[in-house]
Amino acid sequence: MDLTQKNQRLALRLMAVAMLMFGFGYALSPLYSAFCKAIGLDRAQAAITQPGAALRLEFDSNVAADLPMTMQALDPVVMAKAGGVVKARFVLQNESDQVLQVRAVPSFAPVRAAGLLQKLECFCFDQLQIAAKERREVTVVLLVADQLPAEMGAATLSYSLQKMAQP
Repeated sequence: MDLTQKNQRLALRLMAVAMLMFGFGYALSPLYSAFCKAIGLDRAQAAITQPGAALRLEFDSNVAADLPMTMQALDPVVMAKAGGVVKARFVLQNESDQVLQVRAVPSFAPVRAAGLLQKLECFCFDQLQIAAKERREVTVVLLVADQLPAEMGAATLSYSLQKMAQP
């Protein structure tokens, strides 16, 4: 058998392997769906979420004890609809005669609410420099998940304002 015939045979084998891999990839989605249905994953997901639900979203603010600032949520309670966008405003006020470097540290309650709310824009993304006696309005924009758990009626997004070290 010469080299040309060996190369042709190898090419045919490789083409057969490639076609089998393509077929497996094509069949993977229906196989995965059948597997999930067999173990009950699709029914569990449908039972714990509901499209079009609403969520009472509460905004809380805290300031570190050694920080001469105030922070207040202008929109302390907002009704968030599944798949909707929520915008909330806060006011930061520097009470001191010095420029302050601060950062807002977010937290969610219950913790699983963090997976339902995606921050599109947030004053917590960056360190903020607040001038002496400055009053600044800042915002957070959240994208709400398309499906919300039926038993979750409310969630709290809390921001703790912390002083950062001066450069």
